[in-house]
Amino acid sequence: MFEIEFYEDKNGKSEIADYIKDLNAKAATSKECRINFNKIVAYMDMLEELGTRAGEPVTKHLDGEIWELRPLKNRFLYAYYKDNRFIILHHFIKKKQKTPKHEIEQAKRNLRDYLERNE
Repeated sequence: MFEIEFYEDKNGKSEIADYIKDLNAKAATSKECRINFNKIVAYMDMLEELGTRAGEPVTKHLDGEIWELRPLKNRFLYAYYKDNRFIILHHFIKKKQKTPKHEIEQAKRNLRDYLERNE
């Protein structure tokens, strides 16, 4: 069993947690938001249970330490951290076939920041 933690910047703000909370709030009145929210929760549950062994289409290795969780068009970039913990580093909505390099680079920057503050 794995634990999932959302990346927070130095001010304690998590864009990922905010996005999921906002989606949950909109789920009561929007079918699309409800479907997205439920799929995100299901995929995060699979990540907690199986880790990267969940395989495609749930998760995919991208570059170095960066993996992506792939619920619908949402992409959550994450990395493994010690003690069976995954850190969700960055989120975006995928619009093209290939994951944009700048999204992967943002996840790497967030990982470096996280490691500097938590090592």
